[in-house]
Amino acid sequence: MEKKLSYKVFFEKTFNPIALYSVDMSAENLTSSEIRYLDVNPAYEKVNNVKREEMIGKSFAEAWPDVEQCWSKIIEDCIREKRVMHCESESVYTDKYLEAIAFPLTDDMAATIFLDRTEWKQAQNTLIKKEKKLLRYRTMLRELVTKLTLSEEETRREIASDLHDSLGHSLISLLFNLRNLELESTLSAPSRTLLCESIKETERMITESRQLIFELSPPILLEVGLAPAIEALADHLLTPRGIKWTVTTRGLQKNFPADDAVCVILYRMARELIINVIKHSKATKVEIGVNRGPNVIQVVIEDNGEGMPEKFHMERKHGTGIGLFSIQERLIHIRGNMQIISNTKGTTISLLAPRNLIDKSLEDGEFAHEN
Repeated sequence: MEKKLSYKVFFEKTFNPIALYSVDMSAENLTSSEIRYLDVNPAYEKVNNVKREEMIGKSFAEAWPDVEQCWSKIIEDCIREKRVMHCESESVYTDKYLEAIAFPLTDDMAATIFLDRTEWKQAQNTLIKKEKKLLRYRTMLRELVTKLTLSEEETRREIASDLHDSLGHSLISLLFNLRNLELESTLSAPSRTLLCESIKETERMITESRQLIFELSPPILLEVGLAPAIEALADHLLTPRGIKWTVTTRGLQKNFPADDAVCVILYRMARELIINVIKHSKATKVEIGVNRGPNVIQVVIEDNGEGMPEKFHMERKHGTGIGLFSIQERLIHIRGNMQIISNTKGTTISLLAPRNLIDKSLEDGEFAHEN
């Protein structure tokens, strides 16, 4: 006949410490003094370095005068509330991290089983330290990317300024001289034809150099402001492709001035998003909003294209949408955020940033004053 395993066998053979208690329910205020040991198993003796015969009959307060309060409290609570209670904590007596589960046996009896969670806790602490380290590195990377954006913009402006001052002026002087030469009446027909071609070629070079300077760094951004710069950008990128566009503004620049660094970051992000619209959305219309408030500045880009595919949404959940991920990381670093709404009728992306950067380390050189 199959033998049934008695609770006593389990009680004595299990590797987990177990203790049985009686609780004096006549006491007005239930405390650890009213909890007395009825029995402990060998695992309890080993883990706590005590003898069973020394524990039986002692109150919890007598046995563990300086122990963490949570161990006795769960016994009190499980008897009072008649349900299983749980706690976990460092144990000064065992030098381990323990998890305890207390459950009522009768109206005045309870049991507690202890689980050694030391290795788990150590692993968790190690993971937390690594996560903090990773977060610190990620914050440093965000700061680096933001500073690179600003440094790149400053370099762009310097190159654009040099091109304008050297190549631009040289081409204009050349065009002026060629047009003066065109007024000469002594030129032969072949020479005049060659001269006209040279004038047209010089005009083309001037137009292309101006476009190059605009692509590098539009002077209008820091001279006039973010909204006019984005309007010029939309005209430059969208109009030649037959995409209709509008730029609307809310909040006056003079009432809510923004740091140049913020304007540069938002402008570059807007440019990336507009190029994405051109490349991927098949949109015929783009609406852009530049909104200013007392503390924030927002750029909203909305198109009527096909929207983002489901594959993109799945990738973005795993952080593999590099372009938008990069934008989001740069915004997070300056305490901003990005919101995306996309469906088959189009996509709306909102870029929100503080008007002023608190981190002065980002405001190097000519980016330190307000726009």
